[in-house]
Amino acid sequence: MRRVAAELGIANMSLYNYVPAREYLAQLVIDHLFAEYTYASLPAPDPRSAIADLARQARDIARRHPWLPGLLNRPLPSGPNGLRYLDYFLGLLEGSGLDTGGKLEIIAIISGFATSYGALQGSLASEQSSVDDHATAQIQALTRAAASGAYPHLAAALATAEPPRSEDDVFESCIQRLIDVARPGTGPAARRTANTAPSE
Repeated sequence: MRRVAAELGIANMSLYNYVPAREYLAQLVIDHLFAEYTYASLPAPDPRSAIADLARQARDIARRHPWLPGLLNRPLPSGPNGLRYLDYFLGLLEGSGLDTGGKLEIIAIISGFATSYGALQGSLASEQSSVDDHATAQIQALTRAAASGAYPHLAAALATAEPPRSEDDVFESCIQRLIDVARPGTGPAARRTANTAPSE
């Protein structure tokens, strides 16, 4: 609060005339960031794509503001922009077969994952060389552990592992798996199965 007051050029106590406590300031900041989302019209022609788009936006917002998860871990009431996000996401889950609790859980899981992923990318962006070194060391450690024979499942997994993927490719894969839970039977794999099913 002192820092904000200093940047605004006002007395610390004067700020409390507008924001009665730090939590209120955090609530305003979070709702301001929710205003960065853009939404398509409902009903969405392709809810899966619309959910994936929301997840990408959440990731990108957190990339720009990597301190965001530190605010979101507090149980603060949603402002109007946050409520619009929630309402829109609920609309995308219409027809999913999930009850209200299930829909809220899916929203929390997808939003939380996307925000955490983006914040991690944002916080590490200025340290890319050290990140690359850490990733190389981690791979080498896993390879040594697998070669020891003490971890057969790890060895089997590494033996059939695909080539390394970019961070964005990993993100897309994770989001699609999460959407499969929210809207089962509508993803690419389900469509491929339907298209290859024998005709009567």
